Amino acid sequence: MVKINLIPQEYIDRLNRKVIIAKAVLAGIAVAAVLILVSGWHFSRAKRMEIRLAEREAEMKVLKKDVERVKTIEAEIAEVQRYLDAINKISRNRLIYTRFMQDVTSDLPASMWFNSMGTTLKDTTLSLTISLMSRSPYDLAYWINHLERDPRYADVALGAVSISEAEGSTTYSAPITFKYANQ
Repeated sequence: MVKINLIPQEYIDRLNRKVIIAKAVLAGIAVAAVLILVSGWHFSRAKRMEIRLAEREAEMKVLKKDVERVKTIEAEIAEVQRYLDAINKISRNRLIYTRFMQDVTSDLPASMWFNSMGTTLKDTTLSLTISLMSRSPYDLAYWINHLERDPRYADVALGAVSISEAEGSTTYSAPITFKYANQ
């Protein structure tokens, strides 16, 4: 079979050119539509982010005011705490000598007394050097043992004990050093 084409070749070439141009235009329109859609999506996303950023910045301004108030309150609390600590320190140390004398004499046996006493106060600790007199070595040993076991007293050190006899009675004297912690 023989095929005869009655359409001129120029006309077919022109149609093929128009088809290629139409395909190119269609591809260009499709690419442009995709670019417009992607750009629109990016633009709307950027706008949403800007709106969210503005909301967060407004919220941050409100919270900054709250943070400043909290910092102010914390500074006031710290100032009040320093004031209370100073008052407590003064109160604690103000009556330390009275408390010490009450504590030390409450367990002091009747046959013992202090000949002299030297004190040094450092913070809440009272360092003492006492010249102790006693009529009984047992009372002296009891009282030293009491000081060593009591948590209010520390670093108890007994010096050399000297014995003297006068008018038929024996007197024991010894220097003692220790620290008293005001609790």
